[in-house]
Amino acid sequence: MDLLRLAGAPGVGKSSTAWAISQQLAREGVRCGYVDIDQLGMCYPPPDDDPDRWALKERALAAVVAEFQRAGVDRLVVSGVALPGDPPDGIDGISVQSIWLDASEMTRRDRLGQRGASEGQLEQYLTAGTADAALVESSWERLSTDDRSLDETVDEVLPRWAPAAATSSRSARPLVSATAAAGPVLWVTGPRLAGASRIGWEIASGEWTAGRRTGFLDLAQLSFAWNNDRPVGLANLARVHGAFGDVGAGHFVVVAPLEISPSAARAALPNSQVTFVRLIASTADIHAHARLRQRGAGPALAGDDVLGSSDAAIGDVVRTSLAQSSLPLRDHEQRVDTRGLSLVDAVDAVRGEAGW
Repeated sequence: MDLLRLAGAPGVGKSSTAWAISQQLAREGVRCGYVDIDQLGMCYPPPDDDPDRWALKERALAAVVAEFQRAGVDRLVVSGVALPGDPPDGIDGISVQSIWLDASEMTRRDRLGQRGASEGQLEQYLTAGTADAALVESSWERLSTDDRSLDETVDEVLPRWAPAAATSSRSARPLVSATAAAGPVLWVTGPRLAGASRIGWEIASGEWTAGRRTGFLDLAQLSFAWNNDRPVGLANLARVHGAFGDVGAGHFVVVAPLEISPSAARAALPNSQVTFVRLIASTADIHAHARLRQRGAGPALAGDDVLGSSDAAIGDVVRTSLAQSSLPLRDHEQRVDTRGLSLVDAVDAVRGEAGW
């Protein structure tokens, strides 16, 4: 399998470029996948010996790469942060092309400003990004995205990603266990736009604030693969869950599409006590959430088919959500009615029902 890794400071375009490349390959019929390494390190408080979670992310990445390969992926695109002063991590048996994207502070400021970052956040991101760029180890290939559109950046990156023979790497990290962790898992699901991601994130954040090492996993973000032999999401989830358990996480919050059944989740996490919560949202709440996401409220996530969509496309998503709302509860699911509740009250309702 050939792996392309795009790293760089916030605002250089690494995630947008990586996603665009994966979509182009998918349209061409290539057996491909995509993952953002930042999704592999949402575990806080961090380990004492790994305060920035660099090692955690790299070990989790090696583990999910193995799952993508088992699913028949030929080309995998990875975006996200990396430790600039170190050479790119290798993965045994995988051909890796690592590119560090650069951009001036002016370019990064403009791009981050379009995402709604505050002035304080902007200054923090810009200062850190400039410092990182000065430390990039020489074995990273570097490419500036200044004065380039997204399509132009893709056209610059793709020719640099030539298939090569896989080699063993002295920096390759050992795989994590897929079933090592056994702490309680809160599984939050519901119809499209019912708020599972927002509520799950708030619950995990509360655990982090309280100092309880907790992993947050977004199943949809671990499931991107096209033209392949089988789905990868649950297998990747099990691997990242194991990586978080290996560093001492005792609790886990998973947000997942309604299409994933409790039985499939239990099979993926056989050593864990999983509590399944299905959200019940009102039609008005679903419409309101759709409009907010359409305008870009909330985190920017890969594969978001609501962000910037037409009103007609939004209507289709809302109709899907309303159809899902009428589906009966499945075995082991607990119903939590969030209709008319504020986010804080909805979080409290889920925590109460789940015993968290």
